[in-house]
Amino acid sequence: MATKYSTVTEEGKIPSTYMTGDVSYKKQTSDIHPQNTTIKNVAFEEGARSNWHINSSLHLFIATEGTGYYQERGSAIQLIQKGQVFTVLPGVEHWYGATPTSKFAYITIITEIDKGKGIWLESVTDEEYLKGTEVLSR
Repeated sequence: MATKYSTVTEEGKIPSTYMTGDVSYKKQTSDIHPQNTTIKNVAFEEGARSNWHINSSLHLFIATEGTGYYQERGSAIQLIQKGQVFTVLPGVEHWYGATPTSKFAYITIITEIDKGKGIWLESVTDEEYLKGTEVLSR
């Protein structure tokens, strides 16, 4: 059996419509991916973060670099470290991004992509984002 490798099919910067700060991505595919699944590498520079949004399908995240934040609407900010794995279920309003002092990157496996791209909401305010520094100081 031969080893199969993924191929980058798309890459670039994510527009400020969806993010605050500098965020880049690489979308990958291979002939062994399960159908209806996408894999992306996403990298946030210090202080960069997504807008609030709701996914239409399950997203599995594997943190690959740095320290980041993850927050669901109405819950406390969670600190995410390199090597941690977390899942975001469909329909959950949330955001994620790098801390003010660390880059943050992850690989995400997105299932059931035929359910759509989700809903993008408002930007995370500086006040909301800076509450994460309380988590860092613990």
